[in-house]
Amino acid sequence: MMIGRILGFSVLCLTGLLVVACDNGDVGSTTTLAPVSSSDAAPSTSTTLPAGSTSTIAPGVEVLQQLIGDWAAENDPVGVSAAALFPDGTLWQGTAGLADRDAGTPIRPEDRFEIASITKTFMSVLTLRLVEEGVVNLDDPVSAYLPDFPEANNISIRMLLGHRAGVHDPTPQLVSDLNGPPDPERLFTPAEIVAASAAGSPDFPPGSRHEYSNANYWVLATALEEATGIDVGSLLQIHVIDPLGLTDTLLFDSSLPDVEVVNAYKDLDLDGSEDPMGTRPLPGFVTPAWTAGAMISTTADLVHFLDGVFGGSIIDETSLEELTDTTNGGGGYGLGIYSASGAWGHDGGIAGYLSAVFHDPRSGVTVAVLTNRFGPDAPQADALAYRLLPLANSLVG
Repeated sequence: MMIGRILGFSVLCLTGLLVVACDNGDVGSTTTLAPVSSSDAAPSTSTTLPAGSTSTIAPGVEVLQQLIGDWAAENDPVGVSAAALFPDGTLWQGTAGLADRDAGTPIRPEDRFEIASITKTFMSVLTLRLVEEGVVNLDDPVSAYLPDFPEANNISIRMLLGHRAGVHDPTPQLVSDLNGPPDPERLFTPAEIVAASAAGSPDFPPGSRHEYSNANYWVLATALEEATGIDVGSLLQIHVIDPLGLTDTLLFDSSLPDVEVVNAYKDLDLDGSEDPMGTRPLPGFVTPAWTAGAMISTTADLVHFLDGVFGGSIIDETSLEELTDTTNGGGGYGLGIYSASGAWGHDGGIAGYLSAVFHDPRSGVTVAVLTNRFGPDAPQADALAYRLLPLANSLVG
């Protein structure tokens, strides 16, 4: 089940499985291998555990590396980075495949990826932090901060977080291959994309149903900036990223110098072959995502983030109940997070990258998966996460 909104190709979908391409390859090992010399070589792999850690997990953590190595060899994601955080604090990280096909550069555990719609979970946690501090209220009308936005009197912060606001989503028009290749250097401003949302007719009466929309989180961010007088990137840093000690996580901003991500692959010129995107985030794909999908992170930071959310390190019990109350959203969706077979998390997709992070409150295990290939036959990160989580659960002593 893919709930994260896909950004940056002609079919923008809320749910659905993509066709998986199969390719034979060698099984990954649990040791760090030397860089391979060509894109046709076997996937590189690595596994890291903190030195001197006292683990309560059962022997056999190498099965996690075996799983991602096999999955990468069978499905060709180009590269995959994965992590599992266990309830005793033990962190496992593994990689398979390549960051660069031509150079044969292996994926590394410390590589940063664009995490797409997982950004929404960060935004929801930020909002709940501000609710706890009395800055905003979930039932505040948007008119309190954006009086001129359509239906502002009838839309609440809670509705925006749960995708029940009916806000028009212009994403298909902003980022689409329907009229030819998008300009990867095009810079979209927050004001521009919010104005595009306001210019369209509401998709449905506020509160009448649940319908996933990136624009909800743009309007939310603009309201939070009005309420605090602080830009949303700084709000995330102050209230979520720094308190959790996430050293490789940020909201992309074109003014930030030297922001690097792992190289990724997408058919940029629509000639039928995948192109390398480089290690600089491309503004034409990232800036129209903004607070719905423009954050950058690593697997280690993602598992520590969601573990902190459910462990009480960043929001209190009342806020956690709001976060996971599916009456706030619809189906299995709460506030910027959804339930899958008892686990909670989010997935996402943006040009070049697919992502997933899930926490199982029954075992206390959190897993994250990040890949660097995007297209109609790219294997889904959440599909691997759904296999990785029960395997990691089986190791808990």
